[in-house]
Amino acid sequence: MALITLAYRRADAAVLPEGSGFLVPPVDGRTIKASTFASRKWDWIDEQDPDLVVLRTSVGRYGETEILGRDDAGLIDVSRHDLAEATGLTAAPVAARVTRWQDGLPQYPVGHHARVARIREHVAKLPGLAVCGAAYDGVGIPACVAGAHAAVDRLGGDLRAVREPTAHPVQSLHGGAGE
Repeated sequence: MALITLAYRRADAAVLPEGSGFLVPPVDGRTIKASTFASRKWDWIDEQDPDLVVLRTSVGRYGETEILGRDDAGLIDVSRHDLAEATGLTAAPVAARVTRWQDGLPQYPVGHHARVARIREHVAKLPGLAVCGAAYDGVGIPACVAGAHAAVDRLGGDLRAVREPTAHPVQSLHGGAGE
């Protein structure tokens, strides 16, 4: 997967539709799979420079490794093309950056939810232990936060089982954490 971050003059980005971005289904035949209007989604980005609008596209659906072989300029070009088709934004960005995350997102196979349910069933038998994170519940920050809240709920909000090992960590003969 690769993220392409683009900064535009605010006046040039006035053509963007309302909202914080959009998803692109594979049947649309586009290279980008989503665009996030970061300046609208997160105030702290918008406040950095009132004259700029920052947005991000992502490319590289599951199994699409060829696109990730393109150079940065190629990924920027295809992102700009798909954005123009979807939103009418044709202006050149004032800055662009490509960030590549090789195998950066888990790919959940068929049966994933049942597997996670079995794991949680076994883990629930161990006092003070619960699992959460992208490997279980979803890759976005909201999914991870929701999973963390659910894990605390499964523990009954009782953090004594967490505090005790933290207060008295296991000592290691090899150095590292806890010493």
